[in-house]
Amino acid sequence: MCWAQRLKRVFNIYIAVCKEYGGTVKVIASIEDPEVIKQTLVHLERKT
Repeated sequence: MCWAQRLKRVFNIYIAVCKEYGGTVKVIASIEDPEVIKQTLVHLERKT
């Protein structure tokens, strides 16, 4: 099962195809370090 199928199964979202351009979406990075994830989410929250 590919990553897009897992997202569809778990979160009921389908992102294998770009809604705006119609092209195939691919993973270009995977952030797995909990500290980096926390820092990123804190940063994003400040911007909203």
